[in-house]
Amino acid sequence: MNTIKLGIIGAGYRGSIHLENCLQREDISIEIVIEPSLVNQQKAIALFQKYNKKLPTFYNSDYTLLFKDIILDAVIISVPWDVFPEVAKYVLQFPIYVGIEAASAQNMELLFDLKTTQEKSGATCMILENTCFHRDVMAVQNMIDQGLFGELIHCRGGYEHDLRSIKFDKNMNYGNGVEGEASWRTHHSTFRNGDLYPTHGIGPIASLLKINKGNRFTSIVSHATKAVGLKSYVEQNKGVNHPNATNKYTLGDVVTSTLTTANGETIVLTHNTNLPRPYSLGFRVQGTKGIWIQEHGNHLHLQDKCVADEWIEKPYQVFNAFDATCWKKGQYKAAKTARHQMDYFVLDEFISATVEKRKPKYDLYDMLTWLAISPLSELSINQNNKTIPFPDFTDGNWKQDEQKMTTVTSNK
Repeated sequence: MNTIKLGIIGAGYRGSIHLENCLQREDISIEIVIEPSLVNQQKAIALFQKYNKKLPTFYNSDYTLLFKDIILDAVIISVPWDVFPEVAKYVLQFPIYVGIEAASAQNMELLFDLKTTQEKSGATCMILENTCFHRDVMAVQNMIDQGLFGELIHCRGGYEHDLRSIKFDKNMNYGNGVEGEASWRTHHSTFRNGDLYPTHGIGPIASLLKINKGNRFTSIVSHATKAVGLKSYVEQNKGVNHPNATNKYTLGDVVTSTLTTANGETIVLTHNTNLPRPYSLGFRVQGTKGIWIQEHGNHLHLQDKCVADEWIEKPYQVFNAFDATCWKKGQYKAAKTARHQMDYFVLDEFISATVEKRKPKYDLYDMLTWLAISPLSELSINQNNKTIPFPDFTDGNWKQDEQKMTTVTSNK
């Protein structure tokens, strides 16, 4: 068994999940952990002790010490949005495998900078977007590949998650001195207005539509509602005189973006994190032969499998029949993981790609494409909802992937 020498940058909420999942594997040796919070460091040490694994070298915040005393095979980055660009750029200078937790990009320049850095170094990058490995999403992919949806026409998705208790502590404070994501995440709601966190919704949709693999986004237009949700939340909990009840919050409570593709599909993407609601990614996939809606349960209509104008009565039977191979084989191992079972599969793909020295399922160009939705949506809203052309980070290579896929299909 090949053992991967791994470094981890960031052991906060998401980083600790990756850390624990790594500790459950025998093919990974965690050599270095970089984490500025002493509290998070102590939690990480407790995890190493829990799984009876040797302690790595800990550094507080200087990620340039990552390769000081050891040659690493791979690095996983899970850091706040503000420092993500500089950390990712530094690590991508080395010809290793780099897994990057879903983040947010504030401008297009930094994305093109990451592209240039990676192409010069030969590093291999994978975005660790766990929703792409959601069991239902992967089953729907199988249904699409086997023709049950016909030709795809329209998709929807997004990130609709009540984060108000994440954006403030119990005293309705945020920023420096506050624990957790409220120390950095809420700040973005005060000066940005766009889809700040698109990858949870767009990742699976991009996969289903073969974006960068025979298809690409061509344009985006975005709209934002007024921003009153966070102010109202503070007022409800601490009254109208609380300093954060008088703050100006820029992020629209609901941001909606419409994207077009080279193959003629449209996508509606929604960002909603400032209002009360149950969690939902709101997936919808419409084809010429059927539709899937994941909202308050799974709703599936396939004209070859049900009566017209009716939902399939027992959709789970269809999902089970088209379950992805990785889920069939790995579901019991995944059930033992740190949090979401799909985190097991996203990590397994990253580690497998590293061991096999191959391109991962979702690469740097996918990451750049998905992250670009944030600054492009902000630009569209700032320019009175102007339609913005979508850049092609692959420099035309998405067409070559289409040719490869056509060849593979014709040889089956």
